[in-house]
Amino acid sequence: MPVLWIILAGIVIAVLYILNEIRRIGTPTTGPAIDLAARPATALVVIDMQTDFTSAPGWDAAELDAAISNIKDSVRQAREDGMPVIAIRHVFKGKLANLLNGWFNQGRGNDGSAGIETDPRLGLNADAEFVKTVGDAFSSTAFEQFLEDNQIGTLILTGLDGCHCVNKTAQGALNRGYRVHIDPTAVLAANPAHWAKVKEKLEVKGAELRGLSA
Repeated sequence: MPVLWIILAGIVIAVLYILNEIRRIGTPTTGPAIDLAARPATALVVIDMQTDFTSAPGWDAAELDAAISNIKDSVRQAREDGMPVIAIRHVFKGKLANLLNGWFNQGRGNDGSAGIETDPRLGLNADAEFVKTVGDAFSSTAFEQFLEDNQIGTLILTGLDGCHCVNKTAQGALNRGYRVHIDPTAVLAANPAHWAKVKEKLEVKGAELRGLSA
């Protein structure tokens, strides 16, 4: 009987850990409000467009190609406008996190995965690149410091997934007082119906749905 209780306790602990990790990954961060008057610059942010994720099954091929093309167009426009381009990559770190992600997501995004880098089709050559381990890019203090150092107060968000990491990063930015623009033509979402609802909620919170050309 004691062995059974030990096994059950282990299962409960594992389940609680998984639930906590899901909550942690999906919770937008908060931070001190920025002074927009001191942040006149704008940056283009490309979120999680890594080979591991762009090659995942389930994307509509035409939508994927269109998003990649539109991100490339936005990058070109950003370069012409003298705007920094920032790449955000998601990496699952830690043995248990990598193990669970291996079970549930075929290890896509695991530390050391062959597809962890930005999809080469973008030819991104970003001005700065930051790694996050949860949905919100503001979990990277280096990312936040870069924005401060470069007086960036407006973010144009692109990438994937609209319902998750793009959404959480937008909320993290809004929580700090950033101006947030989301280019819907350059965002991928595995669940378009849910993405439509997410966009509505983000607009209510102050985000604008427009890209560089708008």
